Amino acid sequence: MFVPLNTDAPLYHFPWGTIGLIAVNVLCFVITGFGIDPAALDGWTLPYGQGLNPLQWLTSAFAHAGFMHILGNLFFLWGFGLVVEGKLGWRRFLPLYLLLTVIWGASVDLLTLHRTPEFVLSELGVASAADLAEKLVNADPELFEKLIQRGFTESFLSEISGNPAAADLYASAIISISQGQCLGASGVIFSLLGMSLIWAPKNELHIVGLLGPRVLSFDVSILAFCGWKIAWDVLGWLLSPGMETSGLHLTGLLPGLLIATVMHWRGWVDCENWDLFAVLSGRYGRFADSNWQVGTHATQFGSSYGDLPLPQGTGTDSDVDAVPAGSVARRKKKVPDSVNALIDKGDCLSAADELFSLRLQQTDLCPSEERTKRLALGLIQAEAWDQAEIWLQEFVDRFPEENRWARIRLAELLLRQTRPKAALRQLKGLNTEGLHPQLLTAARTVLREAKGLMEQGVEDAQPDWGI
Repeated sequence: MFVPLNTDAPLYHFPWGTIGLIAVNVLCFVITGFGIDPAALDGWTLPYGQGLNPLQWLTSAFAHAGFMHILGNLFFLWGFGLVVEGKLGWRRFLPLYLLLTVIWGASVDLLTLHRTPEFVLSELGVASAADLAEKLVNADPELFEKLIQRGFTESFLSEISGNPAAADLYASAIISISQGQCLGASGVIFSLLGMSLIWAPKNELHIVGLLGPRVLSFDVSILAFCGWKIAWDVLGWLLSPGMETSGLHLTGLLPGLLIATVMHWRGWVDCENWDLFAVLSGRYGRFADSNWQVGTHATQFGSSYGDLPLPQGTGTDSDVDAVPAGSVARRKKKVPDSVNALIDKGDCLSAADELFSLRLQQTDLCPSEERTKRLALGLIQAEAWDQAEIWLQEFVDRFPEENRWARIRLAELLLRQTRPKAALRQLKGLNTEGLHPQLLTAARTVLREAKGLMEQGVEDAQPDWGI
């Protein structure tokens, strides 16, 4: 068995809800006798073919049949709970989890209503329970073959044929077992799996498992791992149709996929252009939209995360000359052509290093407005967060009339560094009139997540200056 232990998906919320659900499942496992005594599970499991059982829609997802059953489910609950709760926070995650549990239980109940005692008897080829008891006593070979295919052992059937006085009780038990029932959290976990697939397919899960005597540990994308799990269960369902393990998993998967899709398209969750639909279209990543920044119309740029659209303009020093004479930008000295050339060709790391050395001697040295944009965004693309912060702040200070995009990107960067108060300060008093919708969404996301961190008592981390 291979199970997920961790993920590199951005976790904007601590997984209080996932931890709580794991604790509740363990508590219920203790209450029901550790799955050792099946009688202790009476009233918890969801029986098939016995009408609607609303209470068991919920309780069956918190009941488990043994240690390996609950252990495997809890590992998967942890892995996919991290992804989903990481985007929603526990206040939205817990009600959603319970809703998915009820939807899954109701779906299973409705899909198994036909599995009545009469249906089971018909499958076994007998007319009544009395007829079944008689054939059990007589060790009917055709009946025994059908029962063995359903998982009953030859020794168990031989025991029945040798005990005619208890044949009626055995017949009732066989009918009840053949009707079926379900328990365990795997159905709702597959709902979370489906939601993770829609919202974060390119993020990775850290997987551990056994292959013979060897312990394997590796990282795999959510898309690949979920694709493998879904394909495996589709194959299992094709080989054995019905509401067995594979059927239960797929029944839980469908509402997860549907609800995740609706929440994404309604804007109730921010996938930052890394959702499955963006990935399949080839235009994924925060910067996939060529018009992601105010004033940018760079439709010629590529569609991958690496093709970060940079602000358009001449890139010449005439941009500085166009600035009003009294502005801060006018008083800054021009940078050497060699630095401008590095920025223009996209080598922003080298440009930033050279500028750092030059500014030790000339503190008022700074590129033009357009090149400052290019430099800041290029450093973001290169994930040089400390240097990107410097030049975003430079742009915010120097160009107050055109700095809304920079304030929002700087706020995102500060939030990434677990500095929610600093991020909120960047957004304070931000004029949203005419703001590009994607920038507006980004600002709202920062605002919501920063406030959430502060409500949890998170203090701003000290900047790491590499000292």
